Amino acid sequence: MTGMLPRPACYLEILRQGEAHDPELEDQGSALDPVGAEPIRIELLFRPYAFLEAGDEVVDHDGRAWFDGPWDWHPFDGQQPTIPAWPLELLSRNGDPAPEDTAAVTRQTRTGSHEEELQRWTRLALAEPSTDQP
Repeated sequence: MTGMLPRPACYLEILRQGEAHDPELEDQGSALDPVGAEPIRIELLFRPYAFLEAGDEVVDHDGRAWFDGPWDWHPFDGQQPTIPAWPLELLSRNGDPAPEDTAAVTRQTRTGSHEEELQRWTRLALAEPSTDQP
């Protein structure tokens, strides 16, 4: 086998400004090893749904339970996925969520909507999310 050794534990995918991630493209953009030898400075402008973590389960205003958000929402009931209606309540985060995590999700979704979160991301990224996402 050939390649870089030691193998990086993770990569950061870098896209041109205004370009959205396309899960169908294998070699889109450039990759950067965040713990590699290159000196880098990264400034986070905006993280959509910063109050949620991968794997969180929530229930929405209409009582519908969801998982796998924020861009790939799946309802537990198996019905046609759309998007959850805010406010959201955190049901599960790695088992039982901490009270402060539950309170943060409730507080952050008391106002606003998925559409507003999407509009903020679109405005700051100067890109549109891929079309297979809600």
